[in-house]
Amino acid sequence: MKALRKVLIFGGTHGNEWTGIYAVKKYAEALTEEFKDLDLHFILANPEAFKINKRFKDEDLNRAFQFLHEDRPNSFEHHRAKELKAMIDAEPCFVIDLHTTTSNMGNTVIISHNQPTNFHVAREMTKTLPDCRVIVSPDPTKKYLASQSDFGMMIEVGPVANGVLSGPVLEGTVQVLKEVLRGISTLATLTGGPLEIYEEIEDIFYPQNENSELDGYIHPAFQGQDFRAIEGRYTPFKTFDGRELSLETKERLYPIFINEAAYYPQLLAFTLCRKKTMNF
Repeated sequence: MKALRKVLIFGGTHGNEWTGIYAVKKYAEALTEEFKDLDLHFILANPEAFKINKRFKDEDLNRAFQFLHEDRPNSFEHHRAKELKAMIDAEPCFVIDLHTTTSNMGNTVIISHNQPTNFHVAREMTKTLPDCRVIVSPDPTKKYLASQSDFGMMIEVGPVANGVLSGPVLEGTVQVLKEVLRGISTLATLTGGPLEIYEEIEDIFYPQNENSELDGYIHPAFQGQDFRAIEGRYTPFKTFDGRELSLETKERLYPIFINEAAYYPQLLAFTLCRKKTMNF
């Protein structure tokens, strides 16, 4: 496996996700000292959104890269995406983008490119952190920051409210980051093998009324059940008038990002995944 030395670590792609922001601000020196064989760069991705403690200023930076060919002079994130893209394209590098979620996701990494290097690093990381799950989320339009290099992943840890620091989430993020860096550091010696992954297959949306307005919420018994297997009939929603709404699957699937706060504008309630073991 070919080694990669340059690593770009981004925090604050969303300005109200403080964990990644403080990880790049406060842990850069210690991580640089620990991984002297790597060329680490720590970058605050969206400083303007951080200043106002919002997900973004003008548009979601983690969706902006698909629009780089357009002219958006009034968007800070459009301008910033061009700057970050230039950093990534300067030379081959591994991109790590730090995120948090209000959902009960625990420690996870998300891979967008089916690139063997990414799976090797993830597999090495799970040897030390077996409870850290690996999600495969293809990004054909390359809208995500981490997708701008063939080599990279998002680290996503939760639950934590936006705009606050949680000790377990911060420490979990730094721990996952360290193990990912350790995997990158040893790439030249890594061998293939099995890796358990969750493959995104379907988005499920909240119930809506005839005006496309929210008409229900996550059922209390379904709340927080990220990565818990469902098969056949299950009940993820309850309407405001008390009705329980059920859905059905034809196979065993796993919900993720249940009731994520950032996805309410799209009325996206959760995503279903298929779990499988891949060998490479």
